[in-house]
Amino acid sequence: MLSHRYLLQGTSLDLEPPDRPNPPNPWQTISAVVAALAAVFSAIAHWKESRTIASVLGVAALLVAASVFYRPMAATIRVRVRNIRRNRVARWSCQEFLRMEKRFGDFLNQQDTINLRNIISDICGRNEEEVSKLSGPEYLSDYYGLIRMRHLKENPKTNTAFHLALTELHQMVYSYSRNYVLDPFRRLNGSPVVGQLQPHEREHYQERMKQFQQRWVRFLDDFKEFVDQTNHALQYDYREAIGTHFEYPKPL
Repeated sequence: MLSHRYLLQGTSLDLEPPDRPNPPNPWQTISAVVAALAAVFSAIAHWKESRTIASVLGVAALLVAASVFYRPMAATIRVRVRNIRRNRVARWSCQEFLRMEKRFGDFLNQQDTINLRNIISDICGRNEEEVSKLSGPEYLSDYYGLIRMRHLKENPKTNTAFHLALTELHQMVYSYSRNYVLDPFRRLNGSPVVGQLQPHEREHYQERMKQFQQRWVRFLDDFKEFVDQTNHALQYDYREAIGTHFEYPKPL
């Protein structure tokens, strides 16, 4: 199953954005409006007596109002500018993301003889009960198919959709790495299933597993580089950034 930690991480996308500007304190707003109105009325009252005093009071009213509303307004503008830039980056990165997702899907191809689960199945004589002792259950293909179809149909070209799509792909890569790569390799080390093979058979399967391992490591390197570049281009902070730590399989 997908890591519980990552399922929780997926729900964190619904949380309030970290840079959402906080509205001013209601009492602070009320007092500022009252002070500004008092300054305005006072300026009107003193207009005939002294235009200088009236002008000073008018400027004071503007400064009082600006002191309350400037900060949230500036924060709102900053967030909107950031979102416009992030949406532009998401549009540029969308096709590369879809290509990376397709590469990952190749590891779930049940007809690919180089994939580790298929190799284990061959070693076990296609006995699913024996395969399940060495490799995780075959659940990720269906999940991937649904996610992939949605990404192709909707094309995640806005920052929010892109971040969600990349998080979903990251979840699947992490789960596959844990359940279909790392755990099976650990179980295969010293397994009697491998030990009882004829020397030429063992050599043949080990060569196929080596090819799989090399291909998986190349994908992980490219995926981590893509995520790093995305985090940098979108200027995600530590709360938004997609993780890039993956454990690599050790050679048999």
